[in-house]
Amino acid sequence: MKKTIIVMLLMLIAVSGWAQELKTSGEKTIAPIIVEGTFENVPDGTVIKVSERYGNTMGYFSVEKEGTDTLRSGKFRIVYHQNAYNPRKNVDEYSITARYNGANLTGHLDFYVSPGAKATVTGVGTNIMNWHAKSDNPKQIEENEYRAYFDEKLPGYWDLIRRYQLSDEVDDDYYYVKKKVKESDSLYVEYMVSFMKDRKYSSVFAKKLSRLSRYFLEGRNKSLRGKAAKLLSIVPEDEEKNDGFIIDAKKFLALPKYEPIKIGEKLHDFVLYDHQDKEHHLTEFNGNGKYLLLEFNSRTCVPCMEHRQNEALNNLYKNHSDKVDMLMVNCDAKYFWDIECKDPNKYGRDPWNEWNDKKDAEDIMQRYGVESSGPAYFFVDKDGTILGRISDKEDLNAAITKYFKI
Repeated sequence: MKKTIIVMLLMLIAVSGWAQELKTSGEKTIAPIIVEGTFENVPDGTVIKVSERYGNTMGYFSVEKEGTDTLRSGKFRIVYHQNAYNPRKNVDEYSITARYNGANLTGHLDFYVSPGAKATVTGVGTNIMNWHAKSDNPKQIEENEYRAYFDEKLPGYWDLIRRYQLSDEVDDDYYYVKKKVKESDSLYVEYMVSFMKDRKYSSVFAKKLSRLSRYFLEGRNKSLRGKAAKLLSIVPEDEEKNDGFIIDAKKFLALPKYEPIKIGEKLHDFVLYDHQDKEHHLTEFNGNGKYLLLEFNSRTCVPCMEHRQNEALNNLYKNHSDKVDMLMVNCDAKYFWDIECKDPNKYGRDPWNEWNDKKDAEDIMQRYGVESSGPAYFFVDKDGTILGRISDKEDLNAAITKYFKI
């Protein structure tokens, strides 16, 4: 009897172990990807991070531990399993970033690799415009076709863009570079439209169209906008509603509903909602005896929050909340506002007002001439008149002193 019980116990343990092994292997039935590469002039100790596209949205996420490696002798290697909570299986769309001492060194480079395959990423320096990815995935081959075309048609374009991004108004050649960028941007749009009109729809196409569409945010060349809008006819009807990048492109390719607001005009009112879903109006700040600092930003946009001048904002609230009201217009999509941003521990929360229009901020960003989800700052007088605005590249403390005289 005793032997029988022992045998049964051993069998139960074996079955339990087998079941656990089956469960564990079931979680990783999709083969991992391998991402490896070499970077020149990037400091050792830089954290290389891989993120995967989340479903059909514009968002990316990663398994922090598994999706990272530290650069050693200029090399890295990551073996990455798909996130189990991603609604789309067999993901082949990823991005890669580099962080050093907690600061983001790059934007993100999109790359494509199939489950069980390898992608190689190489680059010089910390700017993704000098980074390149290779794999056997058809989307990666397509991505590199786009890159090769524009390198041929507009040699030096990426160097010019990088030079502009690193320049400042105090630099002697700032305005010359700015003018050249504007000229090159127009050529970029023309070449892009010409190249894409003969392409087929893919997620690569969708991302390129999304990027292209942002060039028309402030009413650039309406004739060219019309040609760009015709590219939407290439997109299958079901993808028009499901692909986050196509949804994004459509709102910028449409003729603008508003002319961007000008300095000296009064606040244009919009309905927005706080974290308790209470309805608010921008104009409710008018006439209350305080200035208003109006910030446009996105909690889920990592570069946007990294460029945020938090010390200046915190000091303003701490020392001058009796004279200045503060509002962050959250530009995140309704999904993220309703679900992700509800958790203050996930993306943070400020002690001042934060509202969202629950319409992907499409109209309000267009009306206020905000080209991306942030950061952008507007300085508003006590009667609702816009005194000035600055971008994230300008000194917020200096602007506060200038416009609010505090």
